[in-house]
Amino acid sequence: METFNIVKEILTLIIAGAGVIIAGMALYTWKKEFIGKKKIDLACDIMEQVCNMQNFINYIRNPICDFSEKEQIIEQLSKENEEINRNKVIYLIPRMRMHKFKKDIEKFFALKNKAQLYWNKEIVDLFYELNNVFQSIYDYSEYLYTQLMPQDTINKATKIIFYSKDNDEIVVKVQKIVDEFKLNLEPLYKDRLTKWKKLK
Repeated sequence: METFNIVKEILTLIIAGAGVIIAGMALYTWKKEFIGKKKIDLACDIMEQVCNMQNFINYIRNPICDFSEKEQIIEQLSKENEEINRNKVIYLIPRMRMHKFKKDIEKFFALKNKAQLYWNKEIVDLFYELNNVFQSIYDYSEYLYTQLMPQDTINKATKIIFYSKDNDEIVVKVQKIVDEFKLNLEPLYKDRLTKWKKLK
C-alpha cells in the first residue's frame, strides 16, 4: 500500500509538472502569435502610410497650381503683416500644401517609435530620410520666397520644391525609400494578399 501511495504521489507530481510545462508552452505560443499579429498589423500600417507620404509629396511638388492657392497665401501673408512679393508667391505653394497634410505627416512619423520595437535602426533611418525630403521641400519653399539667391541656386531649389520631368532626384529618392520599406515589410503581410481577378 505504501508503494502505491508513493507511485500515486510521483504520478501526481509528473502530471502537475506536465500541466505547468504545457501551460507555459501555450502561453509562449500565444504571446508569440500576439506579438506576431501586432508586428504584421504595424507593417501594414507603415506601408499604407509610406504610400500616402509618396502621394503627398507628389501633390505638394506639383508645379500646377490654381489662382485660389496663390490668393490663400497672399491672404495669410497679409494677416501676418508680411510684405508680399506677388512674383514669388508661387514658391510658397508647396509649403502651404504641406500644412494641409501636417496631421497626416505627423501621424506617419509617430509610427517610427513603434517600428523601433520590432525592427532595427535601418527602418528608423528610412523615416529620417523621408523626413529630410519633407524638410528640404519646406525649407527651400521658404528660402526661395524670402531670400535673394543666385540663379543656379534658384534652379536647384526649384527642382526640389517642384516636380521636374528630367531626372527628378526627389522622385527617385522617394521611390527608393518606398521600395526599401516594401522589401522589408511586404513579406510579413504578403500571405494576407489575395489574387485580384480581372473581368473578361
